[in-house]
Amino acid sequence: MTEPLTIDFDGASLPELADLMRSEHAQARADAATAIGDRLRTRELDSMPQELHELVVAMLNDPVPIVRFEAAMTLAEAHDERGTDLLVGATAHRHFRLDAVRALGTMGDKRAAPTLASMMDKLLMPWADRLQAAAALCALGDVRGADYLAKKLGSRRKAERAAAIHFIAESRHPRARALLTPIIDDARDAMRDVAARALGTLGDPAAAAALKAAREGADEALRSDIDQALAQLKVAS
Repeated sequence: MTEPLTIDFDGASLPELADLMRSEHAQARADAATAIGDRLRTRELDSMPQELHELVVAMLNDPVPIVRFEAAMTLAEAHDERGTDLLVGATAHRHFRLDAVRALGTMGDKRAAPTLASMMDKLLMPWADRLQAAAALCALGDVRGADYLAKKLGSRRKAERAAAIHFIAESRHPRARALLTPIIDDARDAMRDVAARALGTLGDPAAAAALKAAREGADEALRSDIDQALAQLKVAS
């Protein structure tokens, strides 16, 4: 009799997750790997215990594609480059592309740079995919990605500009604060709220002064975003 998949992966202990990664159910194996990756990403877990790490690496050879993919995603959170090749391959599949690209930025393996640059330069690629590729390149320290993100701050497409603002912070763009501060300073800029949230994500305490200045005269919604950003910077508003 097979086990049901009504499992609380978020509340499962590490030994329970280890057992689930050995399950006969492919979805249970995949979800257990995902749960480990989530805990690494949120810093609930600083690193994987050796047993779990070895189990995740072994899952790269699982017969089921989604299990292999989730294992590679978790290895990206652990900065284990053994998942790089699988994630690079996953960028060719639309269903997995954005997650794979973001994971490659997290992984930090510069071997992914040619694939990411190629995606960024494909004119027929959706703009969101190209922007995600640029963000991953930027996270790898590649100037091509950093330049692309900065350029897109001038996009007339609102969604694209908003995404560029977010990715500049998330990818730790080398000029992030210098690029984002003018947006939060400009009372006429419709993206001040996006910039405020991005500055919070960036986590640079030097941004506190600009955020506090912008708070004066801001409406309630913007003040809320600024307060959250200041809280992320651990600076009293």
